[in-house]
Amino acid sequence: MARHKTSIAFLAALGSATVLSGCADRDKFPSLARRPAEDAYRAARATPPAPPPPAAMSDGMAKKLADLTAQAQDAHATFEAARASATRAVSLARGAAKGTENWSVASLAVARLESARARAGLPLAELDRLETEAVNRAVDGSDADLKAVREARGQVEALVADESSVIDSLLSQLAG
Repeated sequence: MARHKTSIAFLAALGSATVLSGCADRDKFPSLARRPAEDAYRAARATPPAPPPPAAMSDGMAKKLADLTAQAQDAHATFEAARASATRAVSLARGAAKGTENWSVASLAVARLESARARAGLPLAELDRLETEAVNRAVDGSDADLKAVREARGQVEALVADESSVIDSLLSQLAG
């Protein structure tokens, strides 16, 4: 029974300590109110990041690309000028045996087209080189050069692809 009284006394003391702790001086404990730093943190997270500054191309890149595109367009103009003549020559040589006059004239006409296509391939090779350099620069910073080079390269590739399609068609007609 003595043990029972000790337990009751201990529980009574614990209960009164708990009740009295609720009456403690609140000025000694930190406030749970929101602090100005928390508001600033929330505002910073809610604000979207500023857009990056517009990317600028390297010095002289625009001129290089314009020159290379112009070279490809000049080659394409030469191709187009020779296209009608080559088409007529291949039409006349259709069904002719290799080595005949009509076949030789048509072969030379197609060779002129291939030469013009090769001239358009030279700027394409330079654009490939510029693209490699631009990829390396894009890793370290601005990708403006890369975008511009790829756009110019796409234009030149389209010209060369069109020319290749015409040449392939004429060669298949010439082969019979």
